[in-house]
Amino acid sequence: MRHIIKLRLIRLRDDYLVFILMTAMALGLTFIFGTSMGQYQPRVLIVDEDGSTFSRMLADEIKEGGGFRFQESDYAGAVKAVEEGSVLTALVIEKGFAGDIRTGNKLSLGMIKVKDDINILTLEQQVTGTASKMAGSQRIAEMTADFISTYQGAAGREALAAQAYDRVMDAWKYRNPLTVRAETMEIQDAPQDDNMKHTVIGFSLFFSMYTMVFGIGTILYDKQHKTWQRMLVSPVSRTAILGGSMVAAYLIGAIQLGVLILAGKYLFGMDWGRSLAGVLTVSAAFVFAVTSLGLFLSGLVKTHAQLSALTPVVLTSTAMLGGCMWPLEIVNSKILLVLANLTPQKWAIQGMERIASYGQGFDAAILPTLVLLAMGLGYFIAGVKLIGREKSLN
Repeated sequence: MRHIIKLRLIRLRDDYLVFILMTAMALGLTFIFGTSMGQYQPRVLIVDEDGSTFSRMLADEIKEGGGFRFQESDYAGAVKAVEEGSVLTALVIEKGFAGDIRTGNKLSLGMIKVKDDINILTLEQQVTGTASKMAGSQRIAEMTADFISTYQGAAGREALAAQAYDRVMDAWKYRNPLTVRAETMEIQDAPQDDNMKHTVIGFSLFFSMYTMVFGIGTILYDKQHKTWQRMLVSPVSRTAILGGSMVAAYLIGAIQLGVLILAGKYLFGMDWGRSLAGVLTVSAAFVFAVTSLGLFLSGLVKTHAQLSALTPVVLTSTAMLGGCMWPLEIVNSKILLVLANLTPQKWAIQGMERIASYGQGFDAAILPTLVLLAMGLGYFIAGVKLIGREKSLN
């Protein structure tokens, strides 16, 4: 078996460009998608049908809140943009908003949307809080103006109310009447919204799979060039040939995944959490599962070209199901979530993210590792049987 492993590793010299390319693509896409997702700000349109000082003040206040990119629009353009999906939603400041602020009536605000999501709910809370603050400030200003007018007369009351309103709003901005004392507690299951972490984990797993599958796929190359048949008639057993091929492919995949994990730590400043040993344990089990999957796929096809055509379909589809491209938390389909449990990517991401993002320890790696080892064992047994059946047919 030692000679088979050496032979496979020597052959890597001919395919080292593939190894470098897959590693570089994983790092490049991790940087691009990780940074862009972290800076993502949904676009929101503001339709000011009231055209008053108060409506303009509301628009200015919510623009200062951050988290969204705001743009002025008319009603027809806002409806069209929301229907086309080019914007998240549109805020409509309905006619009569200023009058409602002055009289204390229910405020007239609307939202154009095609669905609800967390960003829209956040925006609604932001707008509601800002409008309520303006209405409260106006009531305080009116009461202040009425009080002063009782001693100075009604002359100049409007100016007094406007001045009092500005003072109250200024107090909200610079001298908040409330002091909030916050204390951050470490809760084991409290997630951290870190797009970079998920992107590093997802793309590292996705691109390393190609190296593992094509690493074990050298068996098909040997079959095409009759090297496989010559090895079978040699004193080396078939078990040693398969074992050596598996070990070599495993080592190549483990090295690449290890490089990507270290790159995430030192290039992107990613904190892998409390248990790097747990992350590496899950990674080791994942490499075994994918290498065995490669052996299984190699048993299904006849040539290396067929494997090259089948592999992108299998790996891309399972990566999408398993959460490499996006977090499974945003998936609502129960069918897709059930299918995700059948992919090795889902379990690897679950184990690694629980440690890196949720602050859990080595215990979080146990279940994903066991599931990945079981998957790998199943793929390995099936792959060996397929290759053995092919030998008997020949």
